[in-house]
Amino acid sequence: MAIQDSQSDLVATHDMSYTFIKSNPTIYIALVAMLTALTTVVTVVLVVPFPSTFGYFNLGDTLVMISGIILGPIGGFIAGGVGSAMGDIVVGWAHYAPITLIVKGCEGFVVGWFARYAKRNTRLNLSDIVGLILGSIIMLYGYLISETYFYGFEFALAEMIWVNLVQVSVGSIVAILIAPTIRLYLQQTL
Repeated sequence: MAIQDSQSDLVATHDMSYTFIKSNPTIYIALVAMLTALTTVVTVVLVVPFPSTFGYFNLGDTLVMISGIILGPIGGFIAGGVGSAMGDIVVGWAHYAPITLIVKGCEGFVVGWFARYAKRNTRLNLSDIVGLILGSIIMLYGYLISETYFYGFEFALAEMIWVNLVQVSVGSIVAILIAPTIRLYLQQTL
């Protein structure tokens, strides 16, 4: 009995924001599938090419970050990585999809890792912001490293500054404005 009570206290003090979803695997899997599909759609809806590296600006980072905040690290990795990689395939960048899978998957994972420390019924907290900042850094440097290999440092740096930095900044701002409210809504309704 004492062990069970201490486990309850542990869960109560470290209430992870996505635990309420993970307690129902059907809902969790459905949300992962929906957010993966939405990540793909949002990635391909607005494509602004960057000529020097043939990369493109898109709004997919918004859904990568929202997925991490709502689904936690594993769901964030799946929705962010697979959804973004599928977006690359749809746009015609199939050769870059494996890199996107890893970079955007790690971005979603890190955002989700820190978001799991959010207390139940909170909107935005410091751990969400830290996760968004670190996820953004992973995305920026992940693509800088891979694009340096393919196109050289000058072109990769130009894309990081003019495309990826804007993309991840927009994604972070929108995620800050939307994701905590969605998380709170899901906590209260599920």
